[in-house]
Amino acid sequence: MGHITQPIRYYPLRFFGLVFLFSWLPWSVAAYLSYLPDMRQLTLVTALLGLLGPAVAAWVMLRTSGNSLLRQDYRSRVFALKGITPSRLLIMLGLILIPLLAATWLSVLSGHSASQFAFSAGFLPMLPLALIAALMEELGWRSYGVDSLRSVWGILLPTSLAFSGLWALWHLPLFFIHDTYQNQLWQAGGIYVANFFISMLPATILANWFYYRYQRSIPAAVLFHFALVMAAELMQTEPLTKCLWTMILLLVAALLIAIEQDLFLKAQPEN
Repeated sequence: MGHITQPIRYYPLRFFGLVFLFSWLPWSVAAYLSYLPDMRQLTLVTALLGLLGPAVAAWVMLRTSGNSLLRQDYRSRVFALKGITPSRLLIMLGLILIPLLAATWLSVLSGHSASQFAFSAGFLPMLPLALIAALMEELGWRSYGVDSLRSVWGILLPTSLAFSGLWALWHLPLFFIHDTYQNQLWQAGGIYVANFFISMLPATILANWFYYRYQRSIPAAVLFHFALVMAAELMQTEPLTKCLWTMILLLVAALLIAIEQDLFLKAQPEN
């Protein structure tokens, strides 16, 4: 009697429960430490530990699954570079940078500073942290998380809506860690906090589009995430301009869904 291959079965509730546990616990500690004197280094280390949450949760799910097909699927995608071509990279950068430049242009036209087009001094120092964040998140989100949600709905649009909400919620403790980007938004005002959470939706739609069009390549997802974070740090972009950027990205995402209805609105065969 031949060996029967066990089909891939996902457990999204367990995965996201582990993600929130592994991230929120160290971030809660970091939030407490960040307001104590002489704790800056320990706060940073603890905050970075929280970034490991998605990757560690995915590792736990893979190790405990008992499913060889799931682990084989992961190994085939974690170094999948075949679909990453120069033309696709240009499309990726264009869909991120053109809306940003358009938002900045509109901002300047409305009377805001033209210095927003200048390169930011914080761009190069942010490179290592942005790469680490993209790696740690995407080794969880798109090695297991997004596919697990899609196994529930079968259709990419509701999957993307659900994931964008969970992704936004995952960031919540960062608003309480002193001097993080999210904490600075909190200090700047509620509109910027709202914009941060809303921006998760177009970012998710674009990221999922690239992820599935790149045959579920994890490196492609890392590249997109990294490019998106670094675009936000590229120029001296004002917070209000980032709100305009979100609005334009929402329009781009809506157009993408209209063009790619087969991908976003129809049930796809299981992986």
